[in-house]
Amino acid sequence: MTADFAPRVLLVDDEPILNEILSAVLKASGFVCRCAGDGFEALRLLRETPPDILISDLRMPNMSGFELLAIIRRRFPQIAVIVISGEFIVNVETSGLLMNAFYQKGHYEPQELIATMRELYSQCPMR
Repeated sequence: MTADFAPRVLLVDDEPILNEILSAVLKASGFVCRCAGDGFEALRLLRETPPDILISDLRMPNMSGFELLAIIRRRFPQIAVIVISGEFIVNVETSGLLMNAFYQKGHYEPQELIATMRELYSQCPMR
């Protein structure tokens, strides 16, 4: 990762404090982060500047994470997707390829997430 091409991340969660904390951790690790409170806001931000990686919750008001991921996979298949959820436990292998990685809220270390993000970014098409 270089300063000219820092990985862009879009965080989507209806809990502002979670977006704020995770955004701070990721920025300290060299990522450029934007946050959305629901799927509709995420889609608006995606149209402005698509991220390299999207991190989303699954249970949100207005548009669930499942609905958002279905749209992203159809319209933006090049975006790597990580799901972090406390209510749903998902097997990535059987999720219908809606996500590249899954973490259960409260059951992962930030270093694990960052390592996964760097691996996914290394596989992204060049900008």
